[in-house]
Amino acid sequence: MLSEEQIDRAAQLLKSARLAKKSIDCIPEDIRPKSIEDAYAVQSRFLGIMGWNVAGWFLANTNIKIQELIRYTKPFYGRRFTDLVFTSPARIKMSEFQSIDLECEFGFSLKHDLPKRGKDYSQAEVEEAIATVHPVIDIVAPYLKNWTEHDIFSIIADNGADGALVYGEGVSDWRDLDLINMDVTLSVNGTIVRRGTGADVMRDPVAALVWIVNARANAGDGLRAGCVHHTGTATALFRDIKAGDEVVATFNGLGAARAKFI
Repeated sequence: MLSEEQIDRAAQLLKSARLAKKSIDCIPEDIRPKSIEDAYAVQSRFLGIMGWNVAGWFLANTNIKIQELIRYTKPFYGRRFTDLVFTSPARIKMSEFQSIDLECEFGFSLKHDLPKRGKDYSQAEVEEAIATVHPVIDIVAPYLKNWTEHDIFSIIADNGADGALVYGEGVSDWRDLDLINMDVTLSVNGTIVRRGTGADVMRDPVAALVWIVNARANAGDGLRAGCVHHTGTATALFRDIKAGDEVVATFNGLGAARAKFI
């Protein structure tokens, strides 16, 4: 287990990479997290050092293709920062990130907070708390060079390889939609480059939301209303974005999120 001093050194290293917008080769062995507890401790310390406001949480690694890519089969979570959340259509400056990958995700806003309590929330309780469901483009922008080749605890420490979020207009009558079987596509400059369905998100995007609600409630704070929380990609990672590209994540029946990279 990492000491407080080691946790702080790892977080300071990740802070320096963020501020310089440059990737690092790795977290050095002597301060590298060795467990999920270490990884989340570094992630939390990084937030404390940066002082950034949190605008929701995201669940990652809910798609089997991503699990195969990073060689880990369990979901994990990270923070979404206020200044990196955009409404669709968005113009994204590529210079703000040292690398960019794309995913298509289901976003959820809540009617009320789901705070820490003495027992887990049921799926029925979480469903009742959902205000709107949104189409989302997740911009994955890690600060570990060749990030998918790193160990999972380093990836989690790097705030789960977060980048930015672009979300489309929400739908309040989401119960009328079949989220599980919903077709999801990612197109770049009018050409579809990735396909998936809601079932690719832990077999059910709402079940994925329940997972992160309870994970965060057990960790001490739960999920807040007024944010868009998202639950992992329905499509495989897309890794070939260039300046000038126009991207659309289309969720059949739900809507779309759009971004142009400049």
